[in-house]
Amino acid sequence: MVQCDSISVLQTRNFTWRLLVKSAPEKPRWIIVAFQTDKPGNQEHNPSIFDYCNLTNMFVMLNCRRYPEIDSVDTNITQQKFSRVYGDAAAFQTKFYNVKELISSPNITPADYKELFPMFVFDVIKQSEKLKNSVTDIQIKAHFSANIAANTEAFAVVINDKSIIFQSDGQKMRVDY
Repeated sequence: MVQCDSISVLQTRNFTWRLLVKSAPEKPRWIIVAFQTDKPGNQEHNPSIFDYCNLTNMFVMLNCRRYPEIDSVDTNITQQKFSRVYGDAAAFQTKFYNVKELISSPNITPADYKELFPMFVFDVIKQSEKLKNSVTDIQIKAHFSANIAANTEAFAVVINDKSIIFQSDGQKMRVDY
């Protein structure tokens, strides 16, 4: 199951977005976040192009667990510091479709990523067993080197797995799909 949400971002350097709360059968697996300034509803700008917005760090909180656990999304596009976030975005296709890297190619160069598609991909597949069987509160926290421009929107795509628990003859079996 895939869910897309968007929100207008205030002109600030710190941004926290409580995305949603998921019930136990649906577990978030991937969260993709991107920003656009002055594009929705504006025919003069291409809505398929995203903006960097001077992002310096971003992470996702699932309940009290942080993804990534350390500040590895430390970026500065103007100083060419974006290899980690580019690598995460480029590896998404390989990991999501479970195909070998030699067969699959993201078809996005670092230059294209920087100028056109600065999307931030969070792999939240590895969750503790406690989190897998409970309600999941999802928050996105981002920090910017300057205030975000007016008319900026944040977009988030959450890709979930579902679990079904079968019970037969006193035995439980969980199937993730």
